[in-house]
Amino acid sequence: MRKIVVFCASLVFLASCKSKENSNSDADSNASGQELKVFKGKVIDDKRKSVEYAAVKLYLDDDDCMSAYTDAEGRFEFSVDELRVKDQSHFEIVYKGYSINMLSLRNFKENQSIKLSKKGDVIPTAEYHVFYEEIKNCNN
Repeated sequence: MRKIVVFCASLVFLASCKSKENSNSDADSNASGQELKVFKGKVIDDKRKSVEYAAVKLYLDDDDCMSAYTDAEGRFEFSVDELRVKDQSHFEIVYKGYSINMLSLRNFKENQSIKLSKKGDVIPTAEYHVFYEEIKNCNN
C-alpha cells in the first residue's frame, strides 16, 4: 500500500513539474522574443529499455542549468534560448543502479537515445534521490 501512495505522489509531482516547465517556456519565448532551441532525447538502459524517472540536468555553463525528468517512455525535453548555449554545455543523466552519464551538447543529436551503463561507479538509491531533489534548484 505504501508503494502505491509513493508512486501516486511521484506521478502528481512529475505532472506538476512538467506543467510548470511548459508554462515557463511559453512565457520565456513570448517575453524575450528569442528563438528557442528544443533538445529532445530518450534515456535507455543496457537492455535498450526506456528508463522512467531518470534525472537529467543540462549544464549550459558553470552558473546556468536546467532540469528535467524522463517520462514513462524515457523521454525528456528542454526548450532553451539559443543565446544560453555555450561550447561547454552538457547533459548529466543520473539513475539509481547506473553510472552517471555525461554527454556534450555538441555531440547530442536530436531525439538521440542515451544509454545508461552499469560500468564504473554505480549510483546508489540514496545518491540518486539527492541528485533528483537537488536539480530542482536549476534555473529552468
